[in-house]
Amino acid sequence: MTGNFASGLDDTLFLLDESLSPPVAAALKLVGYNFTTVEEVFEGKGAQDPEVIAWCQDNQAVWVHADDQARRQHRRQLQIGGIRTLWLKRPGGRMTGKEQLRILSFVLPKLLERWEGRRAERHYRATAANPTATPSLRPVDI
Repeated sequence: MTGNFASGLDDTLFLLDESLSPPVAAALKLVGYNFTTVEEVFEGKGAQDPEVIAWCQDNQAVWVHADDQARRQHRRQLQIGGIRTLWLKRPGGRMTGKEQLRILSFVLPKLLERWEGRRAERHYRATAANPTATPSLRPVDI
């Protein structure tokens, strides 16, 4: 990593949703990303998506989730709140923590670079077709 980009790691707060594996956030913290989890923020399980979205808005955090329905169910709140999201698309509805970490490790630098470049897209989807495929990062409409 180079100069400005490396310092940008600490600036962006990411909130890892309960739909993903909490150890992934811990691993990403170890390499310099500012990650927290829904479990940490809400002191246990049970936070509803509208609460999570409001917290992200209040804290200018990126909501990292694998909730396939969230962008349709909470479209209006996401648009009004102006938050950024990263949706991990799970082929077949399942993904191990190891795969989550692999995909996020690959796409986070690209995502931060796009946001640093003032690109208008606030919502992205990351996925990999299989455990050895190169992860993709694409903007999504909500």
